[in-house]
Amino acid sequence: MVATALMIGAQLIGAAMTASAQSKAADKAEEIGKANAVDLRDISGQNADQIRHIAGLNSDAILSTANLNASSVLDIAEANSLAHLDSTLSNMDLAATENLELLRRHVLQERALAGSIRAATGASGVRVGQGSPLEVLVDSIEQGYGERQYLANYATKRLLMMGKEGITRAKLTMMDAEQRSKVLLETAALQAMITREEGESSATIMLNDAELNAKSLERGGSLIAASQRAGATASLISGIMGAGNTFLQYGGGSTATYQAPAINTSSGGYTGKFSAGYSG
Repeated sequence: MVATALMIGAQLIGAAMTASAQSKAADKAEEIGKANAVDLRDISGQNADQIRHIAGLNSDAILSTANLNASSVLDIAEANSLAHLDSTLSNMDLAATENLELLRRHVLQERALAGSIRAATGASGVRVGQGSPLEVLVDSIEQGYGERQYLANYATKRLLMMGKEGITRAKLTMMDAEQRSKVLLETAALQAMITREEGESSATIMLNDAELNAKSLERGGSLIAASQRAGATASLISGIMGAGNTFLQYGGGSTATYQAPAINTSSGGYTGKFSAGYSG
């Protein structure tokens, strides 16, 4: 009887230890599945943050470059405008000097002509202060005065035209630069926005994919744990049935036949046949 009890105890203890080990393995599989899912979510979150960070840096770089280019365009345009104005002022000063010299020479030519008229008239014995010689002299002077007025008016209008042209060129240069600068900034803003959106989209896709994989890991761990727990139950039942068979064979004082159960660890069940009989 003692030997039978020891055999039964050993079978029950073995079954319990096997069931306990499988149960612990199930808990461990579930724990590992959850831990892997947490790690995947964590690293995916870090990667997504890095993607957003890089996208932000690229966007800032695009905007900074555009601001620098726009400022350079405006600075160059301002320098060109000032150069236009400076050149215009120099040309106007040169034209004014030229006009003054032209008027001065015209006055000298008029005086020389008047002197020639007086000399010619005097040599012929005619008085210049009366009659036709005087009319000729007056007419010559009036004609010279009119020519000088024309030259002065022409020079004034020419100077005004040169000034307006220089100012217009300077304004057009600045307007063109401002327009190009505006286009640069607007284009850069659009590119920066697209870059941020692409980064956010990539980060979201990564997180969604990681979440699906994490849930798959959790389900995988749960399935393995369920299989292990089913195996633990089957092992325990098998041990109990084995202990019962031993008791009937060696400790029950009867004849018995028993077919060992076939354990199906995937479903947690068992199959087998058991029969016992007594003869008196």
